Amino acid sequence: MSLERQETTQNDELEDTGESALPKLPHSSTSGSGPFKETLPEKTPSFLGEAKGKISEPVVAAFIGGGVAGAVSRTIVSPLERLKILFQIQSVGREEYKLSIWKALVKMGREEGWRGFMRGNGTNCIRIIPYSAVQFGSYNFYKNFAEPSPGTDLSPVRRLICGGAAGITSVTITYPLDIVRTRLSIQSASFSALREREAGEKLPGMFHTMVLMYKNEGGIVALYRGIVPTVVGVAPYVGLNFMTYESVRKYLTPEGDKNPSPLRKLLAGAISGAVAQTCTYPFDVLRRRFQINTMSGLGYQYASIWDAVRVIVTEEGARGLFKGIVPNLLKVAPSMASSWLSFELTRDFLIGIDLDRHHVRSTHRKAPKSENVYLQVLVKLYRFLARRTESNFNKVVLRRLFMSRINRPPVSLSRIAANVSESHKGKTVVVIGSITDDNRLLTVPKLSVAALRFTATARARIEKAGGEALTLDQLALRAPTGANTLLLRGPKNAREAVKHFGFGPHSHKKPYVRSKGRKFERARGRRRSKGFKV
Repeated sequence: MSLERQETTQNDELEDTGESALPKLPHSSTSGSGPFKETLPEKTPSFLGEAKGKISEPVVAAFIGGGVAGAVSRTIVSPLERLKILFQIQSVGREEYKLSIWKALVKMGREEGWRGFMRGNGTNCIRIIPYSAVQFGSYNFYKNFAEPSPGTDLSPVRRLICGGAAGITSVTITYPLDIVRTRLSIQSASFSALREREAGEKLPGMFHTMVLMYKNEGGIVALYRGIVPTVVGVAPYVGLNFMTYESVRKYLTPEGDKNPSPLRKLLAGAISGAVAQTCTYPFDVLRRRFQINTMSGLGYQYASIWDAVRVIVTEEGARGLFKGIVPNLLKVAPSMASSWLSFELTRDFLIGIDLDRHHVRSTHRKAPKSENVYLQVLVKLYRFLARRTESNFNKVVLRRLFMSRINRPPVSLSRIAANVSESHKGKTVVVIGSITDDNRLLTVPKLSVAALRFTATARARIEKAGGEALTLDQLALRAPTGANTLLLRGPKNAREAVKHFGFGPHSHKKPYVRSKGRKFERARGRRRSKGFKV
């Protein structure tokens, strides 16, 4: 039985990493007897190919998916978002919007028309698209540093930390748009304390409002007024949101599937948004109050965060910190549900996941099932090398470390000697499996072999011939990219059990028989007692 050689493509041996520019190994021949040749064809990728490769990277796909998710979710809940803000900024003595949710929506539509429901939504979308994009993109970016090893799930605490860092990053970048959106949301509302507007007076737009704030309220500081309570509130909110969603999503995913159904994703998004918003809502109230702290007529002159909390609790009670939470929860459920669903659909489309077959369970291992400590250390080592180098050698080795022992058949010294030609002199033979002795081989040539395991006799014969028997961690120090190596593996289909697989009519497979005596499996043409003989 000839030695099966390793000359595999990325589709056959590697999981799809999305890096189309990596060189590919040529196709394998399972029965060839020629030497292993590392021929890496050089192809110049097209502009479209490079763009597709960049977009399909997880962080970029998450960035774009986050932007789409933010725009969709905010447009759906724009009326409730504006109503929440109008409720939040009312202090004691303000009765204009002290109404039920339905009556307040009717009042808004009657006084301002259908545009009143969308007042500030354009600015909100302009703000939320970069905000949500940065949030989802940075979360996936921070996950790369928080993962114990690539591809493993994060613990709830790590998700909370990554989500908090993503929230701080996104709010710092987009806060000026948020404060302008708040001003636009309330300037057309019927608050009697605001200055009277002349009939037909045109309200300032987004950029005009930003310029007025910059000129009249203290420059760049005015555009970041209230950012401290915002960051304090957003960091735990985003962290709780990501942590709760991924935990609930994992719980709702049926066993054997990689992704839950769209309805389950909507449910997970609604639960995560409600939990996160309820826990952090007082910070949102403080943020809104500080954003309009300098607007004349509304009576807010807070000196600090603690002063604002003291005044609100004294004048309005503890319920003042939760003003507007009912319409906000009604808004959060469809908002976060649609946001997460839009994000996952967009991300999966960009990455290229086959949505029609996402329920099909992957048969490729992501980690070895063995609990052998040395094997686990080797997996960590080659995961690092596969991530930090562009060598397909390390990815093939990592993939083979995941395999079962049946798929890592042993290789004898005679097979190695028969397949090492003059052109391979000086190269290190690499076998992800065991090296065994063959007493039919009278003379062992001088070999440099790296393998998972050596039998005692095989190791002694290699060293006696002047060669060396290396472990795979020693190989990583000597050849971190697999240079000057020859990667071999034994015959997977040489086992006795394989000879019986696929048995049936006209299959020419070895049958299972009870015995090979004269009375067993000897039909016509086989026994002497029958007249016809072949």
